[in-house]
Amino acid sequence: MLINPNPIEEKTQPLSRRSFIKGAAGFAASAVASGSLIQPAAAQFGWRGELYYDASEDRYLGGDGIIEHHYPEMNPTGEKFTFVRLKYPGGTGRYRESDWWTNIVNYYYWQSDKKFAQVLAANTSIDVELREHPQYVDIDDAGLFAYPYLFMTGHRGIQLSKEQVWKLREYLERGGFLHVEDCDARLDRGRGGLRPYVHELMEQVYPEKQRETLDMSHPIYHTLYEHDEYMGGDKLIPGVCDADEAIMDGDRVMLYFCPSDLNCAWEGRPCSPGGEEQREWAFKQGMNVVAYALTR
Repeated sequence: MLINPNPIEEKTQPLSRRSFIKGAAGFAASAVASGSLIQPAAAQFGWRGELYYDASEDRYLGGDGIIEHHYPEMNPTGEKFTFVRLKYPGGTGRYRESDWWTNIVNYYYWQSDKKFAQVLAANTSIDVELREHPQYVDIDDAGLFAYPYLFMTGHRGIQLSKEQVWKLREYLERGGFLHVEDCDARLDRGRGGLRPYVHELMEQVYPEKQRETLDMSHPIYHTLYEHDEYMGGDKLIPGVCDADEAIMDGDRVMLYFCPSDLNCAWEGRPCSPGGEEQREWAFKQGMNVVAYALTR
């Protein structure tokens, strides 16, 4: 059963964030572990196909991957941070569904979200809920408001109803943080697979705001690890995916858009042009983003 907060009555209540931090001193970041933790060992066979819903277990299956539906009551005290993927509707052309599940069933080396959660737990003082499988929440779930941070990515498009757009704005205005990525900026001659839909989403949710390009001096690049150079996710293409964008509330990022695809680097795909140094940057920047989301 879902927890069902009333978004009208609770509109002014911000989401709790700091409860996920271990101890009163705040964050502690260690050097990202090298070796088996973030470096690929042996390639797996990538899976190409559709996703299947197992109603008896309330989870999605694809290839060797499983994605569990996460509910707020799975962490009843609310004291642990869960890395949660956002399931959203969409799809273009011959695809009737969005591929919101990208990199967690169609994997290259490992399930991206699960690996990142492990790295986050091992290298920061964030109290991370580690589960056997990656976790997701549907955009239509009432329990959406229980999560201070949501992640979404894909290739195929985003098509939200007016009610879903309103709900996403409500989520952001109550203090939620949305981290969005384009899984492949190279598609459509550099236009990107998801990027045009992300830009449209930004305009739908906040028509009165302009999306802003983030400068490397912004705190989101310095929360835990100091980043003065943009190295990107698994791909860095000058003029195509060499800078992040955001929707801001004053000087605070509410919606963070990364077109260079940190998630594919977390998944273990080859990183170009910087190789394993670029992958380490991608893991560190992901941790920077989560830390920023939980403290701003």
